[in-house]
Amino acid sequence: MKKEESIDNLYKKMDATSKTRFHAARRLRLHSKFATYTIVIISLSLILISLMQAYQLGNNINSSLVGLIQVFSAVAVLVYSLLIDKNDYSNLSEKMYSCASMLSELKHKAHPFLGKESHDTEKYIEFCDEYNRILKLYETHSNNDFRGDYFRAKLEMPENYKIEGFDWLKMKFLIIVVYVVDFVSYPFVLGALFFVLVWVWFGGTPSS
Repeated sequence: MKKEESIDNLYKKMDATSKTRFHAARRLRLHSKFATYTIVIISLSLILISLMQAYQLGNNINSSLVGLIQVFSAVAVLVYSLLIDKNDYSNLSEKMYSCASMLSELKHKAHPFLGKESHDTEKYIEFCDEYNRILKLYETHSNNDFRGDYFRAKLEMPENYKIEGFDWLKMKFLIIVVYVVDFVSYPFVLGALFFVLVWVWFGGTPSS
């Protein structure tokens, strides 16, 4: 019997995949929330600027740049709305979670057969078929592959992946970097919006 064909090795794959997809589900859920909150905040800012124009509030409210800011903000709302619709974060998150849950149930079924000297070919084929069936049923992660999810899963499996010392620090750093890159657009847009609102309200000499 080859090591790759053992129930222990199959269990390791199921464990890594389930943990990866659990992390993916949480990450996609965060994307859904952040994108929605960003749209809401930008929309409220557009309403605020319109009210400031109506009541002539703010040092720079009459600046010609305010109109440009309003157009850019409206386009930003449209772009984020299209991204939410295209990526379907909420639905994908649910699929990832369902897939991970089914894999966890399969792990529980396979666990009693771990570490046995005799190879149960029938059970191995049964678990392998079920594992492949679940992956085909929820074929979603290939389109949303994110190495950070897999790295986090590996760190949670010290019994299978011996990552210590400098390698552990390196992987932790990579996880932080890829997550920052993945989510950086939200604080960037909101930070720019905050700067614009402060400039409109408290800016220096008004310009026309």
